[in-house]
Amino acid sequence: MTLAISELDHGDSRILGEVLKLLNRTQGQGLFSREYITTRVSSPEALVLVGFIEERLVSAGCAEIVKDFEYYRPFDASIRDRYGGKRVGSLCTLSVHEDHQGHGFGQKMTRQRMNWLEDQGCDLLIGVSWVSGLTHTSSRVFEKLGFRAVKEVEMFYRKGAMEHPFQCPGCRMQPCACSAILYEYEPKTRA
Repeated sequence: MTLAISELDHGDSRILGEVLKLLNRTQGQGLFSREYITTRVSSPEALVLVGFIEERLVSAGCAEIVKDFEYYRPFDASIRDRYGGKRVGSLCTLSVHEDHQGHGFGQKMTRQRMNWLEDQGCDLLIGVSWVSGLTHTSSRVFEKLGFRAVKEVEMFYRKGAMEHPFQCPGCRMQPCACSAILYEYEPKTRA
């Protein structure tokens, strides 16, 4: 099976709908809105990739330049100061269809997102891995690609789930009680 990866075009509403279904089914019904994807598709400082096997969508992932560190503050109250002066890129979400997990597609999508962030001049890449109890999480991908675990925060998603309820497929609680781990990666200069 060969994964064909391309950038999502804002004009393809059919694929956009499939991306939303995939993200919400694998990460929590009601978690992602159409606005979440369309904002990133239209931003020059964000990337949305889609992966297909033949003509079937099997993966979707986003990356973006971080401008506001509020989301990451639970990991470190002074994270804004810690990252000050750096151009920081985030691997902000990734889903692989349940039938295709464990085949390296997450790594392939993540490498391509990492390359894009490096091409944007990022000197630090970050990602948050959901500690859901499910078999396939981004922790394995981050660790295989050389990311370093910085800190785990218990019940990381609780506050957000209280403000914007979603059905967590991991803990199956409302609000979500899952933890998260912050990962960092410092790119080496590419020739």
